[in-house]
Amino acid sequence: MAEPIAETQETYDAIASEYLRRNSTVDSRSLNDDIAALAAVLPPGSWVADVGCGPGREVRAMRANGFRVVGLDLSAGQLRTGGLTGAARADMRQLPLRTGSMDAVWCQAALLHLPRADVPGVLAEFARAVRIGGRLHLSVADGDGEAWEVAFNYGSHRRRWFTYHRAPDLAAHLAAAGFVVQEVRRTTSFRDWLGIDARRVAT
Repeated sequence: MAEPIAETQETYDAIASEYLRRNSTVDSRSLNDDIAALAAVLPPGSWVADVGCGPGREVRAMRANGFRVVGLDLSAGQLRTGGLTGAARADMRQLPLRTGSMDAVWCQAALLHLPRADVPGVLAEFARAVRIGGRLHLSVADGDGEAWEVAFNYGSHRRRWFTYHRAPDLAAHLAAAGFVVQEVRRTTSFRDWLGIDARRVAT
């Protein structure tokens, strides 16, 4: 199912300017709490890969917390609009990162754009990139099913693919990839969200 990924990337290219306008600062308490939770378990100077970083809102916030952050996103339009340094266009199914080179992977509202069949392989790729004892932060849409959704909230009729997840199923996939779930958080805004923090373990 390559089409959902390619079309979603094209949509993010098309809405890049409006996306940046609406998402330029970290202004939610839950997101600040998530960054603080990572800072509580990793020392300043730790290497973090923000996978699906968009224009770089959280890259900048994590750098302000003392992390060394690499921004990665499949949408060149998002990266270009955000003007990020230390960022590259990349597909999360095959990260341009050395094995065990990251202290953490941060993936906020990005895994949800992959078809469900691709999720186990992507989580295994995250595990490859993270050192033993390192961390993973995931935020996905909480629920069931997968389908196209039109990006009306960004003034566009283009589509994005959304896959919804439940905590037990995602925890099982994480365990198979080499992660142990440390915390599960649920929040609600315009949709229900599932936040998962996990630790990389030896397999």
